[in-house]
Amino acid sequence: MRSGASPSRADGPTGGSPRCPGSIRRGRFDRPEPWAAPGSPAPFVTTVPTHPLLPHSNPQARKARRVVVLSRGGSFLAEVMNELRARRPLPELTLLLSRERTAKRRQPLPWPQRLRELLLALPRAARQHLLHRRTAREAGGGTRVVITGWLNGAWMRRDLRRLAPDVVVLAGCGLLAPEVLEIPREGVVNVHPGLLPWIRGNDLLANSLLRGVPLGATTFRVDAGIDTGGILERRLVPVRGGESRNDLRLRMDRLWVEMTAELVAAAAAGPLPPARPQRGRFPLCRVVADRAQHAAVDAAVHNGTARALFERWKSADGVTLLPEADAELVPHAGG
Repeated sequence: MRSGASPSRADGPTGGSPRCPGSIRRGRFDRPEPWAAPGSPAPFVTTVPTHPLLPHSNPQARKARRVVVLSRGGSFLAEVMNELRARRPLPELTLLLSRERTAKRRQPLPWPQRLRELLLALPRAARQHLLHRRTAREAGGGTRVVITGWLNGAWMRRDLRRLAPDVVVLAGCGLLAPEVLEIPREGVVNVHPGLLPWIRGNDLLANSLLRGVPLGATTFRVDAGIDTGGILERRLVPVRGGESRNDLRLRMDRLWVEMTAELVAAAAAGPLPPARPQRGRFPLCRVVADRAQHAAVDAAVHNGTARALFERWKSADGVTLLPEADAELVPHAGG
């Protein structure tokens, strides 16, 4: 989810170079990358007419939109970008890459330990910066990359305001501060690899099986809570039976990538539809650390619980969740 230089008056609305749509900015530097030659034509906007999030009759949908993908980088963002490139044409967007911040401590450490942590943090920061630069090189034509500061920090907020996005799509980052959520004109959207409102938080595969909820993913509008915003779309992970725990995890990750890429394309094509408020509030899922719970998850996988839940709650299309699930799918969800 700080640039020391202010954008010149000749710059475009996002603070980048007016001649190069594919610039990468870091600190006082704003220079074009090889894929963004001056005068290169702007890419077309991706449209997937059958996707439920895409506007079908809005005349404003064809206008260029300012879509910012906020991420800490890494393999998840790389897979999302690969998925977008496979669904050509690539939508015009901006990648805003934040830096990882060391967790705050309740009590300050002695100077020797603080110095040691600083020395250990420097290689990590350098490695992350190199990964961000590689992401910039591989981004593709029409994609601008901005390497910013810490998530929710003043630097990141300033960069986001300069970009003036219509909408921000999250692609692997932490919780956003309320003041960050207010910057995009149409808000912030995300894909959560679990079915909301029942499964929010962490360790989603294990908690889904322990609470009797099928595996799936949810596209939703982000609010100040943790996975509590209005729902745009929900899909189930297809389970055929006989899968291992790792197989199910890989399928969940794949669905997460696909839905995030489709969300980016839909946001670039036009305003997203209104969201449905979540019905009910369920406890936050925590990381499953107890051996007995892990044994129960393994038993559920072995006994075909994931398959049974999928068959029970899938709709006629075999992908989406039955409408009555909101009222009926509550067994163990409070546990």
